[in-house]
Amino acid sequence: MRLTKIGVFFILLVAMAAPGFSQFKFEKAKRKFLYQETRPVELYSNTRFNRIEGFYLNMGLRLNPVQTPGWSVFGDAGYGFDNDPNNRWRYNVGVEKDFETVPGLVLGGKYFNDLFTLDNWIIHPYENSLYALVAHTDYMDYIGRKGGVFYTDYKLQQLHTLRLEVASYRYEVLSVQPKTDFSIFGRNKGYALNPPFYPEYPFKGGNESSLRLMAALDFQDNPIFPIIGWYFEGIFEKTFRDFETTSLFLTVKRFQPTFGNQRLLAKVLLGTRSGSFAYQHLMTLGGLGNMRGFDNKEFIGNRLIYGTVQYNFGGDILQRIPLQFIPFWETVSVGAFWDFGTAWFADPDNADVNLFSTGDFSLGDIRSDLGFSFMFSEGLLHLDVARRTDISDPSWRVLMRILHKF
Repeated sequence: MRLTKIGVFFILLVAMAAPGFSQFKFEKAKRKFLYQETRPVELYSNTRFNRIEGFYLNMGLRLNPVQTPGWSVFGDAGYGFDNDPNNRWRYNVGVEKDFETVPGLVLGGKYFNDLFTLDNWIIHPYENSLYALVAHTDYMDYIGRKGGVFYTDYKLQQLHTLRLEVASYRYEVLSVQPKTDFSIFGRNKGYALNPPFYPEYPFKGGNESSLRLMAALDFQDNPIFPIIGWYFEGIFEKTFRDFETTSLFLTVKRFQPTFGNQRLLAKVLLGTRSGSFAYQHLMTLGGLGNMRGFDNKEFIGNRLIYGTVQYNFGGDILQRIPLQFIPFWETVSVGAFWDFGTAWFADPDNADVNLFSTGDFSLGDIRSDLGFSFMFSEGLLHLDVARRTDISDPSWRVLMRILHKF
């Protein structure tokens, strides 16, 4: 029971942490639960570890002045000990206004100089830091980004989110070579390049302005541990200046209870972008967080389709086996899954091809894998074993997740 409570606490921590920008996830204004009291001074941290910064020590402060209700001022700063000398300091500073006369409406803006990644939809930075520290593996790719953003964020009926962002910033290309080789274990592995697999599509520096329209429609019974319901998310983005792109990213999730403690979970992601072949504008697929039977980021392109169907048996199977003498056995459950998808270029010679053009894509291009999962304490630990369904690679892949959230 104690382990289960710890798992719930950490999943809540991750769920409340701002994910930052990525193709299939957007940052929402931080709102407190109804039972939480607003404190005049709040401390927070975005401390992390990765192959470009090494250990990044960060501290932040949010002020909520009592005499001006609804206003908050926040800022944080951090130092990456192994980054290039001119990129070691990173910071954010901003202001928000929560309108009590229009419940759910937040206006804000911030100036940022931060490490940018599109991989937050695949893995949370906290989990990625643990992988890097313990297993000598960094699943994210990075570029510097410096600029400002203004946003309006509206929470409709305390469930659904509508958000508009207007931003202007500059991309700063960082080192391709890892800047640290530290890890507690697996020291003979070494970190991959940044980015690792596609030298023909490097990160590119330059100035960019963006307009982003975002919506999240939440029909789940519980936003943290949903049992039943639908979740829809959409992001439309238009960028200008050095990179003129148009993109659309859609996510659909379904949670469905079946028998006893058993549940069916399904998720489909669709992405498309036109206008740039710079790595920061492309989509990758494969490995941890999506196509679990394939190599990490095995697929790349400006079009993406991905889906997964997972059936969780809860404790209805394992708990009937008389193995209660095993420590924490009561927290273990099992599931089975099927992943499918691919990423591709609609036209490898033309980045400006129509946003909804699929090129030579056919359903036969979709790849898939099958596997099973062992889950411990509500997702505190999540072990996936997967194998691709084609015969080109018969090996099984084992992936461990920490603080996993479907």
